[in-house]
Amino acid sequence: MITFEKIDNDAKVYSENARYIHYHTPDQLIKYYANYYDYKVMPTIDEFKEDVTTQQQFHERHGQEHLLFIFPENEQLDEVLIEYGKSIGCQLEHMELYRLKSPRQLRQNEKVQCEIVKEEGKVFDDFLAVCAIGERKFGDEFVELKKKTHLRDLYDERIIQIVGYLEGKAVGKIEAIVGEGTIEIDDFYVLDSARRQGVGSKLQEAVYEQRGGREVILVADGNDTAREMYVKQGYEKVSERWEMLKGTE
Repeated sequence: MITFEKIDNDAKVYSENARYIHYHTPDQLIKYYANYYDYKVMPTIDEFKEDVTTQQQFHERHGQEHLLFIFPENEQLDEVLIEYGKSIGCQLEHMELYRLKSPRQLRQNEKVQCEIVKEEGKVFDDFLAVCAIGERKFGDEFVELKKKTHLRDLYDERIIQIVGYLEGKAVGKIEAIVGEGTIEIDDFYVLDSARRQGVGSKLQEAVYEQRGGREVILVADGNDTAREMYVKQGYEKVSERWEMLKGTE
């Protein structure tokens, strides 16, 4: 059965109790999904208020400004929790987990080529350049942090990094994580100027070719229009969960 437990997580466990796991990763303090609470059971409103205070105080001691709470999958949030979260500035996020049921070929463009990153050099530099464009919206500090993790991942046999080229120019990238029985599309990005030209489809096909019998899975934002593309490509939703995030401006 495919659940969110199949999703790769490199965050470090700081503490754990009967209600939640507290993830805290000292070398990735600005990365939201490395520092958060993951609930095992749905909190009451009083518990959630207490958890907000506790996480906020903890993050302030470590120079962090965000809050992130991940709720149990396939459980609906109580309206009281939602309203309280909004009142303190949290955004409600609806995340959906998809598995590839039957791959379907979409837009084909012979001018699109993909290359797997195998070592440091031009292809890896192209990969970093495309990544930086997509990551820049989170700030220069985040770009530098990701550059270090991309280099670390280059030497991790579980991680696949692929660059998409359109007429010889690097315009997209995709990352995949090989797990036990699954291959997870962790992140993929195509430059605005190259979208709707078959680059995204070609990058995903490059992952399909590496699956070796494993199930292809990915997590999508429930409000993201890319969901429609995933369905057209043969994905089906298998699970969902709610998150509350208060990020830095």
